[in-house]
Amino acid sequence: MTATYNCIATETLSSAQSSVTFSSISGSYTDLVLVGSAKSLNTGTDSIGIAVNGNTGTIYSRTYLEGNGSAVTSGRQTAQIRIVSDYIMGTSGTADFGVYIWNFMNYSNTTTKKTVLFRGNNTAVSGGWNTSAMVYLVDTTSAITSLTIATMNGPNLAIGTTFTLYGIKAE
Repeated sequence: MTATYNCIATETLSSAQSSVTFSSISGSYTDLVLVGSAKSLNTGTDSIGIAVNGNTGTIYSRTYLEGNGSAVTSGRQTAQIRIVSDYIMGTSGTADFGVYIWNFMNYSNTTTKKTVLFRGNNTAVSGGWNTSAMVYLVDTTSAITSLTIATMNGPNLAIGTTFTLYGIKAE
């Protein structure tokens, strides 16, 4: 069995924006992959947050592992309000963009809760983590039909931020 990646949509910001939304996501794929290269206009550390189907309730829980070259942390958190990247985002005043990959497993199944795998890094984060790996459980059996991506600390996403959504079909 092979997997085929189909580009569903790409968004590259030509002006600063508060969020990017992929909506009306077809249920015809097995999994979704969201790839991003992003930077915040925040002058301090910042994170990316994703709301599934616009839901910012406490339906997200995660297990995480993060490191910055000299320290490492791991843990588990429940009752989160979004799928969060944890301080690996490039910020205003730096040239670097964070690089991210989210895998949304079995996203259109309406009988199971959703699992999301996350990997991200940024080599120039000051005061944050350079590398993160996380697994999220999204406490809903609803099919994922939209993803809204925004910074967690309020400022806009910077010009040049890019997100591409892929659908995976197992054949």
